Amino acid sequence: MTSPRRARTVVEVSDPYANYLLQVPPSGEGICITCHSSVYDGYERCLPCNRARQKLGPLVFDATAFVSLAPSGQQLARELITYKKEEIPEKYRHPRMAGLAAVLWRWLSVHEAHVAQRAGTPGFSMVTPVPSTRGRPGEHPLKRLVSGIVAGTGDRYVDLLEAHGGDRGREVATDRFTIVRPVAAASVLVIDDTWTSGARAQSAAAALKLAGTSKVGFVGVGRWFNTDFADNAKWLIRRRRTRWNWDRCCLE
Repeated sequence: MTSPRRARTVVEVSDPYANYLLQVPPSGEGICITCHSSVYDGYERCLPCNRARQKLGPLVFDATAFVSLAPSGQQLARELITYKKEEIPEKYRHPRMAGLAAVLWRWLSVHEAHVAQRAGTPGFSMVTPVPSTRGRPGEHPLKRLVSGIVAGTGDRYVDLLEAHGGDRGREVATDRFTIVRPVAAASVLVIDDTWTSGARAQSAAAALKLAGTSKVGFVGVGRWFNTDFADNAKWLIRRRRTRWNWDRCCLE
């Protein structure tokens, strides 16, 4: 008689990811103070983050943090794409969702307090995702991940945002999303799987702040990174010299 299979712990599921998670650097020379990606010529923000700041002013996030860099074409970037591709069979997508959920769960358990502190709030009373703007039918896997798998977010999960006007690419605007629940005086943690330019996420922050939230923070699983741009390939080599450590956060 075989013994029942033991459920794996969050640490056991997330540990293999340490082989390809890349530490997100804290702000400093050559690092954008908003998205923690590469920046050149002495600027403190990359071009997309600077545009968002110019367009939205104080309506941008009060704090932004990321679990890992996600260089295009590499393992984490592939998982962040495939876990939500409907054409891929569920038996292949489910392990990826479970793995990404474990990574986010483990990271938030240690570092959500750092995000709240940087945002200027004792904690976040609500957690919500950035909705898809591509008209995806049915429930988005990110919602399943944040509302039903990750411990510590499900009991605070609320659908707050709806996309307005379809997919508007990298446009930063205050009207890309509408608020569907009262948020006055609430502190909100916005979660997304991937940050590319930040246009959707920052537009979501603007909508939440205009609706009366007190503080809005952001956590992204992967900070997408294009190695073909400028000297990004060399920049990434320097980042790889830092060994992955679950106890480190880009806001510390």
